[in-house]
Amino acid sequence: MTRQFTGVQILRFVAAMLVVVMHTTQAISIHITGTGPDHYWADGSAGVDIFFVISGFVMAMSTPTPPADGPSRLHAAWIFMKRRLLRIVPLYWFYTLLKAALLLALPALAVRSSLTPGHFAASLMFIPAMSPWGLIEPTLPVGWTLNFEMLFYAIFALALALGAARIKFCLLIFALLFLSARYFPDSVALTFYGRSIVFEFILGACIAHLFLHYRTMAPPVGLLAVMAGMVFMFGIDWGVGADRLVTWGGGAAVAVLGAVWLEPWTARVQAAARLSFLGDASYSIYLSHTFVVPAVVLMLKKLGVLDSLVIVLTVALTVIVSGCLSYVWLERPMTTYLKRTLFKKRELSYQSLGK
Repeated sequence: MTRQFTGVQILRFVAAMLVVVMHTTQAISIHITGTGPDHYWADGSAGVDIFFVISGFVMAMSTPTPPADGPSRLHAAWIFMKRRLLRIVPLYWFYTLLKAALLLALPALAVRSSLTPGHFAASLMFIPAMSPWGLIEPTLPVGWTLNFEMLFYAIFALALALGAARIKFCLLIFALLFLSARYFPDSVALTFYGRSIVFEFILGACIAHLFLHYRTMAPPVGLLAVMAGMVFMFGIDWGVGADRLVTWGGGAAVAVLGAVWLEPWTARVQAAARLSFLGDASYSIYLSHTFVVPAVVLMLKKLGVLDSLVIVLTVALTVIVSGCLSYVWLERPMTTYLKRTLFKKRELSYQSLGK
């Protein structure tokens, strides 16, 4: 039976909104204050670190007891990968194609984007490539996180197929990538993947291991852990040279662990179910907000609304509504249809946490 963690879902929504606020402050700097794209609330990027820790947790929790024999392991790895592709690819392709269409139709509206066939193809295939604007990111820039996700899924699936200890196997591969990037600095792929942020997936998997094999802490301790994790991420000025894995990654791991411990309390709160729905919609929120944020900021500018707080609140509310509509009208029907088409009844019995 699939175990649902309402608190983790809520934290997923919080992570998405942190990224939304970050990009909103950047849009304000570009279109309202005129200070340029490099002036914004950079700490909102910590939402990505929360995402990565949650992803590692979900992946490990979705396969608590992998099959022992070879054919069953291969089947489990294949089902695992199909589920992840089904979850990630269709909606990402939709919004990437939408971004490409807008770039072709209205190129003047793009601040820092353009389209070339090779880079666009690499974007669709989750291959890190140098963009026409000089950064290693896809046509839909927020998709850079999905390149990391796909790497983790592939390595995790390989560990399942081989019957290897998943945490140790993933840690070994990530360490090899990290070290290789130091010896081959000219490799675009290694430059992209060889960052300490990849180890945040391991932190999430370790949290799942702790939950599955050791006694959990009482909910009050979980609440303190969530608060401590947030303070660790946002309450300390770490400076430019601090390593992201230690600062935002460490804080995210403590917060996710706290949310897991807090679950007995969270599950009893009536409003938690509604907030959990927002967690379900977080992927749609994350992908769609890149279109909504600049459009709403420009609209508010034309209406004469220049107060940054009002803009942030208005954009956040609009993003939540549009993201939920994307989830209900696009993501969920599309996923349901493809699941029925691509999975046999026997395969559907293989449970997964990864919504």
